[in-house]
Amino acid sequence: WVMPAAYYSQRVDYPELGFSMDYFMIDSNAEVALDPAHDMGHNMCSWYNTEGHGAIDCSRAGGPRDPFSCPAWFKAFWKENMVWLEEKLPTSRADWQVVVTHFPCGHEAKFYERMHATYGLDLLVTGHRHDQEIWAAESNRLGGLACFVTGGGGGITSESSPTNPAEWYDYWDVGTQYGFFDLTVAKDEILVESIDYTGKVVGNMTVYPSSPESATNATQFTTSNATNGTSHATNGTSTGTSNATNSSNGTSNATNATQFTTPNATR
Repeated sequence: WVMPAAYYSQRVDYPELGFSMDYFMIDSNAEVALDPAHDMGHNMCSWYNTEGHGAIDCSRAGGPRDPFSCPAWFKAFWKENMVWLEEKLPTSRADWQVVVTHFPCGHEAKFYERMHATYGLDLLVTGHRHDQEIWAAESNRLGGLACFVTGGGGGITSESSPTNPAEWYDYWDVGTQYGFFDLTVAKDEILVESIDYTGKVVGNMTVYPSSPESATNATQFTTSNATNGTSHATNGTSTGTSNATNSSNGTSNATNATQFTTPNATR
């Protein structure tokens, strides 16, 4: 996929259903922009990335000039993302505010908690880990912010055995290793369902709108497969549903856009 920028926002309106959503896509890959000699198999600034290519210079495209400057470049770029998001969230007049990024629930926790408490961020959608995780708001792991990890559709390997839960890593509420999330959106709630590779719903949570004045609206976590009577469709159709599959690449596909903005500098 070719994204319009490394970070950007997308407005989606559902006039027939009476609500709107603002998506904010941000680049959190500074988490794996490390010293060139460190963990070279999982490092965007690794020496491995120069093998067979000679000297690599991305500065003409606005990126780092070499592996040595790479970590600092990504750290500065992440700070730019944070400043942009904090400027954009207060201007949103949509019913829902959703942030989509690559790195999973728990990274930069204090920052996202503040976005929720101060500006009413409703939902954080993440990936990176190759499993499916629900972080319900009432768990209070992110200060009342609901979050999920949808990484079970990407990569060849899962975090651990897809068939033996006893071997799963101790991440929060891993419903399955492989699968996807399905979101049923209405004006007053979002039903988030975790669906495994057999098509079974293995967990869900309901997210309610938050606000800057009162960001303590907890989500209700259940195991029932109920849609609460809201319009339901998949693959991002105009009936108010978003289908989030393999968000480990940090992208989201939104339809029926009525407003589209990008930062001044497109990288």
